[in-house]
Amino acid sequence: MTKEKQGVNRPKRMRLPLSQLTTEPDTFQFREFETVEDHVRSLTDAIKAGHVLDPMTVWKRGEADHVVVDGHHRHAAYIRAGHTKAVPVVVHECSETDAVLLALNENTKTKLPMTKTERDNAAWRLVCSDHKLSRAQTVKATGVSDGTVAKMRRHRTVLDDQEAELPDSWWMAMRAVKGIEQEEWDEDMQEQAIETRAKALDDAIGKELGRMGSRQWEAVARVLEWRLSKQVLAYVVDELREDDEDEEDLPF
Repeated sequence: MTKEKQGVNRPKRMRLPLSQLTTEPDTFQFREFETVEDHVRSLTDAIKAGHVLDPMTVWKRGEADHVVVDGHHRHAAYIRAGHTKAVPVVVHECSETDAVLLALNENTKTKLPMTKTERDNAAWRLVCSDHKLSRAQTVKATGVSDGTVAKMRRHRTVLDDQEAELPDSWWMAMRAVKGIEQEEWDEDMQEQAIETRAKALDDAIGKELGRMGSRQWEAVARVLEWRLSKQVLAYVVDELREDDEDEEDLPF
């Protein structure tokens, strides 16, 4: 049988019952949150309406074990919708290392792109894994810069030499090597801290804020005015304008 890049056998399109599919998010899910609730809900509605979803990407491990590599939202939606028929999948027969790289490759093409923090953490996970990927392979798989991956590899060496436990995230790894929390953070550490706090805030109020903002953004603006000082509001506006190429789209 001919093989594609990275030694992956030619994928096979088929349908499999949900009972034959398993998920291992600790290995193949590289996002901060395993699933986004709004996305699962919209996919569930589509399934109930009779729409056909794109095939999930599946890794065939052994003779009959099929693990979802990409399509965790679709898998969750099928279960929530009470779907009983076989679902479309694309099955890959390959090594676990190639399956992990496949998962990362599929995530870069998704409609829910990975954040910088998620890409950094994915690269750190690869550096800490037993897959023994080269620096170039890690860069290609995650989109993280060569310099950052090189820094990650040096940090792992330092932690290994100290026989320290390898942290789950790149931000925590940098803090561990620094040794003292009060030391000055570099730009990467600052970005990781902001991203982590933003995720926590979004988890707490993001859904309700998005719902209200889509219906009555004036009310959202009023709450921000109540809760934040004018100086902080000015910082927020400046930050949004820096990230938006078309300033006229902003409602203020």
